[in-house]
Amino acid sequence: MSSSDRGLLPYRLIARLGAIALFLSTIEYMIPKPVPFMRLGLANIPIMISLELLSPLGVALLVLMKVIGQALVNGTLFSYVAIFSLSGTLASSLIMFMIVKLLRRHVSYVGISLAGALCSNLVQLTLSRYMIFGQTAWLLAPPFLIMGGISSLLLGLFTERFINTSRWYMSHLQGISQEEELLSTSSSFALDPRLITGLLILPAFLLQESLIGVIIIAVIALTLARLHGRRIRLVPNVLIFISVVTANLLQKNGLVITEFFGFEVTSGALELGIKKAVTLIGLIYISQFMVSKRPALPGRFGSLVSLQLYYFEQVLERWKETNEDSLFSRIDSLMILLEETTLVDSRIPDREESKDLLPLYVIIISVCWTLLFIL
Repeated sequence: MSSSDRGLLPYRLIARLGAIALFLSTIEYMIPKPVPFMRLGLANIPIMISLELLSPLGVALLVLMKVIGQALVNGTLFSYVAIFSLSGTLASSLIMFMIVKLLRRHVSYVGISLAGALCSNLVQLTLSRYMIFGQTAWLLAPPFLIMGGISSLLLGLFTERFINTSRWYMSHLQGISQEEELLSTSSSFALDPRLITGLLILPAFLLQESLIGVIIIAVIALTLARLHGRRIRLVPNVLIFISVVTANLLQKNGLVITEFFGFEVTSGALELGIKKAVTLIGLIYISQFMVSKRPALPGRFGSLVSLQLYYFEQVLERWKETNEDSLFSRIDSLMILLEETTLVDSRIPDREESKDLLPLYVIIISVCWTLLFIL
């Protein structure tokens, strides 16, 4: 890309890279994890690919779109998971971008990936210390950092191989065509009743001190998410529950209620661990209930997110059309196919069902806030 092009933002390129990140994130989301924020980092591959294609603002937009896109599709936009993802991705992307600009001739993408993963993992461990696990978070550090190091090594090798063999990448690196600087914005934007309902439930849920109240609201959130077509994934929920409760049990608090092989289980630690675990799971399902997979968002950035989701649908449809033997060639062909895709407006909000259920939403909001004051 020439220096004169750096002032322009190639929005469609950013949206296509964001769609690939979303596709890889969806694959990773299906893999059970012992800790909710622990990731292999597959969705970081498009970010590493973009480091020499985009300006700092372009990379920042791609990072934000990756996090928001993941949260919209996986239903974690208003949960701790989104906070961990945004913080870790921003930190790692900043470090990787600086290394590319200052030391690219001396550092391979393996080194760039390792540096980014280390920075991301340290940020996420620090957040988990204060938001979920307490002091026990540092016990997770060794396996978490080891796993992050191994996965980032593999991702770095993949990225290095891709940029050296990709026809699509070389064509953009040598001279990208100027894409539209402006995107059309939605002229008819209205908030979904589900979004409003979820925003009103969240404070009552987060301020609830009673374990019973937390469990009741979490069950309500799970039921609402299921009624609106969201899939309830048992294994990830069980893993989240076990990991959070176990981590909190390591910190003795209150009376000893039982003992296993010399390990004392205290009442306060058990109750706090269950409450934190149920809160985390409940936030995920509140978020899944709130957010449509194809939202109509206002403004230029909203249009960019909608474009990313449109390309994501195209990725899911066109992946089978790429039948090359090599995974590198398959992704390369997919990126070329996306550039040939004719754009249509994918922002088609479906709110009729939500409007019909508005009386039910009002009752649920009232119940959640009533529980806050009576329990």
